[in-house]
Amino acid sequence: RRSSEFPLYRIEKRPALARRQGAYAVVSATGHILRRGRELAQVLRVLDKKRLRLVE
Repeated sequence: RRSSEFPLYRIEKRPALARRQGAYAVVSATGHILRRGRELAQVLRVLDKKRLRLVE
């Protein structure tokens, strides 16, 4: 597989963790959690908006 087929970051919503750590998490390609939070906009601030784009 090519490296372009794998996402650099994953944005996950985990409702079970909503009260303890926040429902949203940004996870890197290696599996490390970069940021957690209750608000999606707050969690997405860790990403560089100019370098990323949505892939469908």
